[in-house]
Amino acid sequence: MGYEELAEVLSRAGAQSEVSELHGSLCARLCMRGESALAGWLDEGLAGSDQANAARTDAARQLAGLHEQTWATLAGGDMGVVVLLPDDAASLELRARALGLWCLGFLHGLASSGVPEPQRLKDEHGAAHVAEFIEDLAEISRVGFDAEDEAGLEQAEAAYAELVEFLRAGVLISFEELSGLRAAVAPAHRRPSS
Repeated sequence: MGYEELAEVLSRAGAQSEVSELHGSLCARLCMRGESALAGWLDEGLAGSDQANAARTDAARQLAGLHEQTWATLAGGDMGVVVLLPDDAASLELRARALGLWCLGFLHGLASSGVPEPQRLKDEHGAAHVAEFIEDLAEISRVGFDAEDEAGLEQAEAAYAELVEFLRAGVLISFEELSGLRAAVAPAHRRPSS
Protein backbone atom coordinates (compact mmCIF):
# COMPACT_ATOMS: atom_id res chain seq x y z
CA MET A 1 0.00 0.00 0.00
CA GLY A 2 1.36 3.37 -1.01
CA TYR A 3 1.33 6.75 0.68
CA GLU A 4 -1.66 8.15 -1.20
CA GLU A 5 -3.78 5.03 -0.71
CA LEU A 6 -3.09 4.92 3.01
CA ALA A 7 -3.77 8.65 3.35
CA GLU A 8 -7.18 8.07 1.75
CA VAL A 9 -7.96 5.12 4.03
CA LEU A 10 -7.06 7.15 7.14
CA SER A 11 -9.04 10.14 5.90
CA ARG A 12 -12.18 8.03 5.34
CA ALA A 13 -11.82 6.68 8.87
CA GLY A 14 -11.55 10.19 10.28
CA ALA A 15 -8.06 9.53 11.66
CA GLN A 16 -5.86 12.55 12.21
CA SER A 17 -2.58 10.79 11.46
CA GLU A 18 -0.14 11.88 8.78
CA VAL A 19 1.06 8.86 6.81
CA SER A 20 4.80 9.55 6.77
CA GLU A 21 4.94 10.47 10.45
CA LEU A 22 2.95 7.36 11.32
CA HIS A 23 5.23 5.16 9.22
CA GLY A 24 8.35 6.63 10.84
CA SER A 25 6.85 5.83 14.23
CA LEU A 26 6.09 2.27 13.11
CA CYS A 27 9.65 1.68 11.93
CA ALA A 28 11.08 2.93 15.22
CA ARG A 29 8.64 0.93 17.33
CA LEU A 30 9.49 -2.23 15.38
CA CYS A 31 13.20 -1.56 15.97
CA MET A 32 12.60 -1.37 19.74
CA ARG A 33 9.54 -3.54 20.38
CA GLY A 34 9.46 -5.99 17.51
CA GLU A 35 6.12 -7.50 16.55
CA SER A 36 4.57 -6.35 19.83
CA ALA A 37 4.63 -2.76 18.54
CA LEU A 38 1.22 -3.09 16.89
CA ALA A 39 -1.19 -2.23 19.71
CA GLY A 40 0.20 1.17 20.73
CA TRP A 41 0.98 2.10 17.16
CA LEU A 42 -2.49 1.17 15.94
CA ASP A 43 -4.02 3.44 18.59
CA GLU A 44 -1.73 6.21 17.42
CA GLY A 45 -2.68 5.69 13.79
CA LEU A 46 -6.40 5.69 14.46
CA ALA A 47 -6.35 8.69 16.80
CA GLY A 48 -9.32 10.94 16.19
CA SER A 49 -11.38 8.30 14.39
CA ASP A 50 -14.82 7.35 15.63
CA GLN A 51 -15.10 3.70 16.65
CA ALA A 52 -18.61 3.69 15.18
CA ASN A 53 -17.20 4.63 11.77
CA ALA A 54 -17.19 1.49 9.59
CA ALA A 55 -14.19 2.84 7.69
CA ARG A 56 -12.19 2.64 10.93
CA THR A 57 -12.27 -1.16 10.75
CA ASP A 58 -10.84 -1.06 7.24
CA ALA A 59 -8.18 1.42 8.35
CA ALA A 60 -7.23 -0.82 11.29
CA ARG A 61 -6.92 -3.77 8.91
CA GLN A 62 -4.77 -1.77 6.47
CA LEU A 63 -2.53 -0.52 9.27
CA ALA A 64 -2.15 -4.04 10.66
CA GLY A 65 -1.13 -5.17 7.16
CA LEU A 66 1.47 -2.39 6.94
CA HIS A 67 2.78 -3.40 10.37
CA GLU A 68 3.07 -7.04 9.30
CA GLN A 69 4.72 -6.20 5.97
CA THR A 70 7.22 -3.80 7.55
CA TRP A 71 8.06 -6.27 10.31
CA ALA A 72 8.63 -9.07 7.79
CA THR A 73 10.91 -6.83 5.74
CA LEU A 74 12.98 -5.77 8.75
CA ALA A 75 13.10 -9.18 10.43
CA GLY A 76 14.07 -10.79 7.13
CA GLY A 77 16.99 -8.40 6.69
CA ASP A 78 15.44 -7.35 3.40
CA MET A 79 17.17 -4.38 1.80
CA GLY A 80 13.79 -3.43 0.32
CA VAL A 81 12.77 -1.37 3.34
CA VAL A 82 10.51 1.43 2.14
CA VAL A 83 10.23 4.89 3.65
CA LEU A 84 6.56 5.73 3.08
CA LEU A 85 6.54 9.13 1.39
CA PRO A 86 4.51 10.80 -1.38
CA ASP A 87 5.51 9.57 -4.83
CA ASP A 88 7.80 11.54 -7.11
CA ALA A 89 4.86 13.16 -8.92
CA ALA A 90 4.19 15.24 -5.79
CA SER A 91 5.93 18.58 -5.42
CA LEU A 92 9.37 18.58 -3.86
CA GLU A 93 8.02 20.87 -1.15
CA LEU A 94 5.36 18.32 -0.19
CA ARG A 95 7.83 15.44 -0.30
CA ALA A 96 10.36 17.36 1.82
CA ARG A 97 7.66 18.14 4.40
CA ALA A 98 6.68 14.46 4.52
CA LEU A 99 10.34 13.46 4.88
CA GLY A 100 10.66 15.78 7.88
CA LEU A 101 7.50 14.31 9.40
CA TRP A 102 8.81 10.78 8.86
CA CYS A 103 11.90 11.74 10.87
CA LEU A 104 9.79 13.21 13.66
CA GLY A 105 7.67 10.05 13.67
CA PHE A 106 10.76 7.86 13.99
CA LEU A 107 12.04 9.96 16.90
CA HIS A 108 8.62 9.80 18.57
CA GLY A 109 8.43 6.04 18.03
CA LEU A 110 11.82 5.52 19.66
CA ALA A 111 10.95 7.76 22.60
CA SER A 112 7.57 6.13 23.17
CA SER A 113 9.25 2.70 23.05
CA GLY A 114 11.74 3.62 25.76
CA VAL A 115 14.93 3.95 23.75
CA PRO A 116 17.73 5.31 25.93
CA GLU A 117 19.22 8.73 25.20
CA PRO A 118 21.97 8.78 22.54
CA GLN A 119 24.90 8.84 24.97
CA ARG A 120 23.58 5.78 26.82
CA LEU A 121 23.00 4.04 23.51
CA LYS A 122 26.68 4.53 22.70
CA ASP A 123 28.14 3.81 26.13
CA GLU A 124 25.91 1.05 27.46
CA HIS A 125 24.43 -0.64 24.42
CA GLY A 126 27.07 -0.33 21.69
CA ALA A 127 24.60 1.40 19.41
CA ALA A 128 26.73 4.30 18.22
CA HIS A 129 25.16 4.33 14.75
CA VAL A 130 21.65 4.59 16.21
CA ALA A 131 22.77 7.42 18.47
CA GLU A 132 24.17 9.29 15.47
CA PHE A 133 21.06 8.49 13.43
CA ILE A 134 18.88 10.04 16.14
CA GLU A 135 20.95 13.22 16.04
CA ASP A 136 20.81 13.30 12.24
CA LEU A 137 17.03 12.82 12.26
CA ALA A 138 16.59 15.89 14.43
CA GLU A 139 18.43 17.89 11.76
CA ILE A 140 16.71 16.27 8.79
CA SER A 141 13.28 16.91 10.33
CA ARG A 142 13.83 20.59 9.58
CA VAL A 143 14.71 19.94 5.92
CA GLY A 144 13.63 22.31 3.22
CA PHE A 145 14.66 22.79 -0.38
CA ASP A 146 15.03 26.08 -2.18
CA ALA A 147 15.26 25.74 -5.92
CA GLU A 148 14.72 28.78 -8.08
CA ASP A 149 16.01 27.40 -11.36
CA GLU A 150 16.30 24.09 -13.22
CA ALA A 151 19.84 23.38 -11.98
CA GLY A 152 18.82 24.13 -8.40
CA LEU A 153 15.81 21.84 -8.72
CA GLU A 154 17.98 19.01 -10.03
CA GLN A 155 20.36 19.42 -7.08
CA ALA A 156 17.44 19.53 -4.65
CA GLU A 157 15.95 16.37 -6.18
CA ALA A 158 19.31 14.60 -5.88
CA ALA A 159 19.67 15.72 -2.25
CA TYR A 160 16.14 14.51 -1.49
CA ALA A 161 16.88 11.10 -3.04
CA GLU A 162 20.08 10.82 -0.98
CA LEU A 163 18.17 11.62 2.21
CA VAL A 164 15.55 8.97 1.47
CA GLU A 165 18.30 6.40 0.92
CA PHE A 166 20.01 7.55 4.14
CA LEU A 167 16.76 6.98 6.06
CA ARG A 168 16.34 3.50 4.58
CA ALA A 169 19.86 2.55 5.61
CA GLY A 170 19.38 4.13 9.03
CA VAL A 171 16.29 2.03 9.71
CA LEU A 172 18.14 -1.18 8.81
CA ILE A 173 21.14 -0.26 10.98
CA SER A 174 18.87 0.75 13.85
CA PHE A 175 16.99 -2.54 13.63
CA GLU A 176 20.24 -4.47 13.77
CA GLU A 177 21.91 -2.42 16.51
CA LEU A 178 18.83 -2.42 18.72
CA SER A 179 18.36 -6.20 18.53
CA GLY A 180 19.70 -6.72 22.07
CA LEU A 181 17.43 -4.06 23.53
CA ARG A 182 14.51 -5.38 21.48
CA ALA A 183 15.07 -8.90 22.82
CA ALA A 184 15.06 -7.55 26.39
CA VAL A 185 11.99 -5.35 25.90
CA ALA A 186 9.89 -7.65 23.71
CA PRO A 187 11.11 -11.26 23.82
CA ALA A 188 10.32 -13.20 20.67
CA HIS A 189 7.07 -15.09 20.70
CA ARG A 190 7.78 -18.75 21.19
CA ARG A 191 5.66 -21.45 19.66
CA PRO A 192 4.44 -24.09 22.11
CA SER A 193 6.53 -27.23 21.88
CA SER A 194 4.81 -30.26 20.42
